Amino acid sequence: MNTRPFAGRLTVNNADIPSRESWKQDLAPYLKVDRQRSLGQIASVVLPYLAVWLLAAFVEPSAPVAIALGLVATVFLTRMYSLFHDLTHNSTFESRHANSRWGHVLGFLLFTPYRWWQRQHSLHHAHAGDLDHRGVGEINTMTLAEYEKASRLRRLGYRLYRNPLLLLLVGPSLVFLFERRFPQRGMTRRVLASVVATNLALVAWALGWSAVVGWQTFLAIQVTTLVAGGAIGAWMLYIQHQYEDTYYQAPGTWRFELAALQGSSYLHLPRPLAWAVGNTNFHHVHHLSAKIPNYRLRAAHESHPMFRRTPVITPPRQHRGLPAEALGHRERVTGPVRGASDGFATNGRHKHRGRIYAGVTALRRRAKLRSLVAARA
Repeated sequence: MNTRPFAGRLTVNNADIPSRESWKQDLAPYLKVDRQRSLGQIASVVLPYLAVWLLAAFVEPSAPVAIALGLVATVFLTRMYSLFHDLTHNSTFESRHANSRWGHVLGFLLFTPYRWWQRQHSLHHAHAGDLDHRGVGEINTMTLAEYEKASRLRRLGYRLYRNPLLLLLVGPSLVFLFERRFPQRGMTRRVLASVVATNLALVAWALGWSAVVGWQTFLAIQVTTLVAGGAIGAWMLYIQHQYEDTYYQAPGTWRFELAALQGSSYLHLPRPLAWAVGNTNFHHVHHLSAKIPNYRLRAAHESHPMFRRTPVITPPRQHRGLPAEALGHRERVTGPVRGASDGFATNGRHKHRGRIYAGVTALRRRAKLRSLVAARA
């Protein structure tokens, strides 16, 4: 099967999806876990990441070199975050205990509480594309009706929130530094213990490496990984669910399979980049069957015809307006492409509360058209 993206007007419909029993049976062979391969994947990111810090201790780098080392470390941290994500789904090892143990280890290196993130992410999977359960584990998105009814202050806040600089460079750092550090309402004791343990590990990590490489070098490397890695993570999160004609439905009409196949994208990447992101570019397959190990996602994607109509995203290329330049371009368009001057708009179709807000440019065009019609009348 040819999985390369192409221009076309394709969308996933109920008729394209076999029964749940059928597709589960078809994908069952890809659920098999290879323990040695999983251990090898973890070693392939943890050891090089620690080696970067040891190299910094030996060479005593200048600030520019320390930043360069931070960028190298970011490559391994990006893949590590994907493996950490798989551990929260218990798809890396057959034993839940093994997934939990390694999940906590990687979580300490990623400054992310394992139990906290596992809970947040499970809510995201359970409610992706559900209009009444937006927000948890995803980028906040308003419908057009909500945006039009919002106050000017809230509209400004929404546009600032979705501004590329804030969403990619500032927001992720704030999440890592603050949101994941403190107790939150509804936390169980086990989740709270995970937060506390991660904070203690973070303090030990910062003090230990500051003593070894010096605090200036530590900050240069760690801040680089925080900003660069956070930007990559936010970009991936955005393009995985925010694109033209993504899937949003009210609870009564929401369907799990459509949320996975129409509401989650396939990011077409060269294999080296797919390796770096841990095959999370096959996000549609993952949302349909989260227990498939990352190293089997590509094969699963290529095996079943229902994946052929999933939205395809390509890396940034020349296209109309900022969205393509900042976030990437979806080549399979299933509806009218609308511009967005803030660069972070999505226009999803649903039968509840109007369209997903498509940016202020669309609103201005609509207002201008109304004024012309009124003038001619």
